[in-house]
Amino acid sequence: MISRRHMLLLGGAAAMPWPGRTQETPVTPRIALIMGNAAYSSGIGTLANPINDARVVADGIRNCGFQLVSGDIVRDADRSSMMSAIRDYVNLLQAAGPDALGFFYYSGHGAARETGGNYLIPVEEADVLDDALWDDSVSLDWLMEKLDALEAPSVVAIDACRNVLKLPEAQRSLGGGESFRGLRRTAGGAGERNMFLSFATWEGETASDGRADDGNGPYAGALGTRLNEPATTVRDMFEQVRLDVLEKTLQRQEPMNLSRLQRRSSDIKIGSWTLQEEEGLPSQDRPVLRQALVFSNEYRESDGFRLPNTMADGEKVATSLLSSGYETMHVRNSDRGAFQDAVSGFQNRLKAAGPAAVGLVYFAGYGTSLEGENYLIPDGPIPYDKSDLRNEAIKLADLVSQMETAMAQAIIVLVDCGRPFKLGGQKGIEPGFSESFGRDKVVIAYADAPGQQHDDGGAESVFADAFARNVLSEDRIDIEAVMRRVSEDVRDETDGQQRPWFQTSLELPIFFRADIVAPVEPLRKTRKPYRKR
Repeated sequence: MISRRHMLLLGGAAAMPWPGRTQETPVTPRIALIMGNAAYSSGIGTLANPINDARVVADGIRNCGFQLVSGDIVRDADRSSMMSAIRDYVNLLQAAGPDALGFFYYSGHGAARETGGNYLIPVEEADVLDDALWDDSVSLDWLMEKLDALEAPSVVAIDACRNVLKLPEAQRSLGGGESFRGLRRTAGGAGERNMFLSFATWEGETASDGRADDGNGPYAGALGTRLNEPATTVRDMFEQVRLDVLEKTLQRQEPMNLSRLQRRSSDIKIGSWTLQEEEGLPSQDRPVLRQALVFSNEYRESDGFRLPNTMADGEKVATSLLSSGYETMHVRNSDRGAFQDAVSGFQNRLKAAGPAAVGLVYFAGYGTSLEGENYLIPDGPIPYDKSDLRNEAIKLADLVSQMETAMAQAIIVLVDCGRPFKLGGQKGIEPGFSESFGRDKVVIAYADAPGQQHDDGGAESVFADAFARNVLSEDRIDIEAVMRRVSEDVRDETDGQQRPWFQTSLELPIFFRADIVAPVEPLRKTRKPYRKR
């Protein structure tokens, strides 16, 4: 699938002195090439904001002490004009030597070819680029090879794939042959030496062009703003851009940043060279949009009911959530008071993060259903009767309602219970949980289908293991796909004896992924024998 705007920012920073707090022009060459293509034919799909985006980035990069190759942005360029401007840019960087710093930004249509390679699409006279698409486009790999041959580092930005291109061949390709899609990440390795790469959105996905009256797409708007702030490292600045775009788009669009900077270039700064740090706004810790709260209860005070594996289950889930970008708190052996304190603190964190936040709660321990109401049992002695249960346990519905008051865009609750126990022989207490659930913007998942339970078996939770493994995806994966995979894995590993259940009322997809900046070793899927007592 090809998307309307997919901008790739390839960034590399050269080792050089940073003047930072003077009013003088930076002493080392800073060279930029900024392109914006919007005036495509109706057959290809015109765009509203690439020229505005190129201008806002150009204004910001000038304020960082960069000189534009052509003196201005390159706009609505055909293939010949694009390649000529790129050659001029590369030649100037080569002549400037190893202490120079390059910055390339492209806004417009872009595509990845099924057989390999990313392409930037020029503005041409043809009504449809059809079979000649690849020959008439500019290979991004060709640009990167030229930059890789230079001694100077570069920063490259591609803001493309903003909608699906109107190419008949793309529709035909769904049945086979060539296909069109958003730009894909490059392989890295020997190439892309001393570069910083930033994609406006995740590979193969669609980035927002913004409405015509917005003036800018969310990625360009965030980049332009950050370029006009006090200088920080290239990596830190683009991380702020990523967070800005996530917040602006309610996490529907997430930029993908890849650092190939050499050690000598990793501390190079970019930002307003005329603005001193003390002149900017006071630095503030920015609330993390993705928040997680993990509970693990062992019930050591309950003779015969201790759960020795919940600590490992909680740690496994917490570690995976941290590795997928969630600020995670792991609360161990919490009684009712500690549980409520942790939930209240979590609620405040979600409120501080704002309407783009996502909150995830995982609970490992005992739970039960009483007269259609679901309860989580805090750490401590197991309740003996219905009265104790109502007074000591936590209503699952109350937990969800409290989370909803934070007005986050999504709440995810994972209940890893289902372990059998007796509650004083009282009638009316049902095994497992009831299915009754009707909330907005909520995902709820049980380790066992409603009304079912599984034996603890002296082994770690297969539900926790499957969830922790599946959220650590190299590519972005939404919560519904995660839970489908978790359900399949658990059923497979237990020979169908344990069947997880989930329900969702989300309005927008919520994504997970492994952290590609600091890669994590994926959890291995280990097959443990499932034992039923």
